[in-house]
Amino acid sequence: MRKCRSLLSGAFAVQAMALCFLSGCGGESLGKVHGKVSFADGTPVTSGLVMFLPEDPDNKLGPRGDITADGSFEVATHKPGDGAPLGKYKVAVYPPSGSTGPAVFDSHYSDFATSGLEIEVKAGKNEFPITVTKPGKGPKSSVLN
Repeated sequence: MRKCRSLLSGAFAVQAMALCFLSGCGGESLGKVHGKVSFADGTPVTSGLVMFLPEDPDNKLGPRGDITADGSFEVATHKPGDGAPLGKYKVAVYPPSGSTGPAVFDSHYSDFATSGLEIEVKAGKNEFPITVTKPGKGPKSSVLN
């Protein structure tokens, strides 16, 4: 009897974990976020990373999206393209890791405190175009509510 009870509780635990994994665990709502990083003349930034810093101190997740060759990005939190938890974020844009050449865009975009980029992720689809400036050209804000 004891062995049977142990097997049943083990099977229940596996099923509960599978259900939690498949449902996203925690039941958080995610909004799809995509956009394009470009300069004012429309030229795309061809690589790098867009990172989100939640303003809600209870939200410990930092959604992010890789910038592709055409400047587009899609934000992910748990798996590719799943989006970001609903709420307000500061946004930073980082050059590709390991890049050693001259800066492509002004370095203030790589700091949440100075980027001037903010977004409020809402349910559904969120389009977030980001316009950056060349090095030394100063900040330009993009705010999406």
